[in-house]
Amino acid sequence: MSDTDDRLLALVDSVIACDEKRLPLLTLPEARAAIELLQMLSAGNGEGAYAARHLAGNLARRLPAEE
Repeated sequence: MSDTDDRLLALVDSVIACDEKRLPLLTLPEARAAIELLQMLSAGNGEGAYAARHLAGNLARRLPAEE
């Protein structure tokens, strides 16, 4: 894991740790698009790939189930 991954993971996980209020910043289609983009970024082994995978998983778990 790179220094970039460590820094990004710390930012993502710090929100969970402090139980900060979540804001509705994206529409459902925008959130799905963001997750898809993060998954594309995580497919490689470049800087931030591990953090992108982690964030994509966190976001995907919070989306409502598709009907």
